[in-house]
Amino acid sequence: MLPADIFAFAAFVLEASGAYHHVVPDTGDQGAERQMVVDASLRARAVSIGRAWRQSSVSPGSLPKVPQHVHDLWRELGPISREPIFQALSPLADIPGWWWTMLELLMIADEASRDLGFDPQNVFYQPIAEAFTEGDVISGREFRRIQRAPATVSTADPSILCVQPKSRTPSVGCTMRSLSHHLALLPGQGAVRARWVTSPFGTSERRPHGLGLLLIPFPFQIVPEAFVGIGDHDGKWGWFDVDQTWLPKQSETERRRVFVDFVRNLIQKARAADKQIDGVILPELSLDFPLFRQLAKALAEEKVDFLISGLSSDREGRGGNFVAIAPFFLFEPSEEISGSGLEQVFLIREKHHRWKITEPQIKAYGIDSALSATRNWWEHLNILGRSLDLFVYRGGTSLTTLICEDLARVDPCQAVLRSVGPNLVIALLMDGPQLEGRWPARYATVLAEDPGSSVLTFTSLGLIERQNASKTFPQSSSVALWKDEANGVRRLELPRNADAIYLALTADQKTEHTLDGRSDDAYSHRWIYADHIGIAADPQAKPSWLLSARGDQ
Repeated sequence: MLPADIFAFAAFVLEASGAYHHVVPDTGDQGAERQMVVDASLRARAVSIGRAWRQSSVSPGSLPKVPQHVHDLWRELGPISREPIFQALSPLADIPGWWWTMLELLMIADEASRDLGFDPQNVFYQPIAEAFTEGDVISGREFRRIQRAPATVSTADPSILCVQPKSRTPSVGCTMRSLSHHLALLPGQGAVRARWVTSPFGTSERRPHGLGLLLIPFPFQIVPEAFVGIGDHDGKWGWFDVDQTWLPKQSETERRRVFVDFVRNLIQKARAADKQIDGVILPELSLDFPLFRQLAKALAEEKVDFLISGLSSDREGRGGNFVAIAPFFLFEPSEEISGSGLEQVFLIREKHHRWKITEPQIKAYGIDSALSATRNWWEHLNILGRSLDLFVYRGGTSLTTLICEDLARVDPCQAVLRSVGPNLVIALLMDGPQLEGRWPARYATVLAEDPGSSVLTFTSLGLIERQNASKTFPQSSSVALWKDEANGVRRLELPRNADAIYLALTADQKTEHTLDGRSDDAYSHRWIYADHIGIAADPQAKPSWLLSARGDQ
């Protein structure tokens, strides 16, 4: 009954059989062996049947009738249901007939799923949304649908595979990702759980237009003692923790309030310069949860769309390395966001990979007084689960966040990122200068090419200043790097006397094609660089401790 279920089955089999990489659009060249040449008539039939399935009129609470042609294709598979999925074929062997059946099923299911996950009125997404809304009522917990957003839009066994909505279709490569516009085949949720987060209020406005981000590279200074070695394993390696010396103690309520006022002042200064502030972003490990909560409550009053920050603890107080987002955009503009209702929509997830500090980094950052350079040091983290939060933002953008090493490691979240193709990826780092030749730029380039995501890598100024102090590298103030498919890399340097960077983005519509030649009719868009400037807070909003490495002094 669900196109996503047809897609799950067909995509799984096409990938496992290796059939997918034989698919090509009809270009008049029939010379290559075992090409599945998709002609205009097959494309038109799949698009037409998929559209009719999606647009069928139905009574409330029911699903559209499955098209007869889909029933007929499904019956074709019956006689071969027990044949092996993969068979080694000789170069001159004919294409198995069921390959064509499976490909057409996938094409129809993909076309039937246009807008699934983005339009709350989509007839195939409504049953999923209603199930989570019902869970809210039964559990008595508001916004359960946000905290436990669906990991799949299919009823296929999620321990085997998951299916999620999709934003971008890669323009390079020959993979399963290149065969669909609207649905993504993901690994089972035991590998990584990708939560698809939509508004509980059913907002569907698609308004990409311009986007303004305020990047605050806090902490501005870091002392070596912030790195604390624990344990010694045969003198070869040890664990390390990060002590947030730059933060006021939780008992110092006035200092914490001053920090919140500082951020609000930056927003007001940017707006006074006629700059649109939609999101506020702070780097990896910049805050703890209590300060994040305090800041989020203040920014809700400032009417920004979201706050993103790295944290040292989650809402239960468990220490570690986390990224948190306060997604105010999930509420209708008319909704008042305050109190416990606000905190319930915070989404927090942990880092997937530990940072390994080696001798070159220890020397570059001048932290050898804290960590011995004769051994390697691993970040002291318990990794209890791996998940990604994919947010539907402004009706048409999918937005997600990464934490440092998550950007560099292929497993497990890269498979999800490449399959879903989020329009905007924000990677929070505790790193040195963001330069074109360094590792964040290399990995951002990979995502910008396949699937075409726009990527922001953003670090605090603290470790950059430590590296500048060593005088072994060129001086730099590049706290962020922007990479988009259209314009390449843009270095974002913090101007002298500035406390933050305002980054302006614009949405660029793009037409994409699948391996079989289907167009998305300019359905997708990408975020591209428009401008950036430095923003300085008023002097009275900037206490001396804020720019030091000691929040408690």
